[in-house]
Amino acid sequence: VGSEMCIRDSIQVELGDIGNILAYISIGDRMRETERLVSALHDIKRRYMRDKTGLLDREYISPQVVMTPQEAFYAAKEEMIPIEQTEGRICTEFVMCYPPGIPILAPGERITREIIDYILYAKEKGCSITGTEDEKVERLNVIKERL
Repeated sequence: VGSEMCIRDSIQVELGDIGNILAYISIGDRMRETERLVSALHDIKRRYMRDKTGLLDREYISPQVVMTPQEAFYAAKEEMIPIEQTEGRICTEFVMCYPPGIPILAPGERITREIIDYILYAKEKGCSITGTEDEKVERLNVIKERL
């Protein structure tokens, strides 16, 4: 490109999770495109703002780490069970919305009702959930219970 500045035609926007999108802005974007993005986001908020009843009030759920991720990931005994039956169990795989790709669950964390509800809510809202062996995220791998 030499001494010329590379100008892009538009700002790229990727998938998001329940409350976020990812917009790529670089030195190749003009102020006009950035202002259009901010204006469009403001317009979306104005047009589609609604009562927040029934929506999740936060996204971050503090993890209950029970064992190291390595111990859980390589656990000799594990089983895949329906997500609704995982409360109290220890997860052996990652569960995350992508992007941004921040884990909702990581290996070694205890699965709580709040986490189950969040995963089901994210699925219902069309979020792309990755990291699980079960692509439909209907079942999760957990440490097998000792009898």
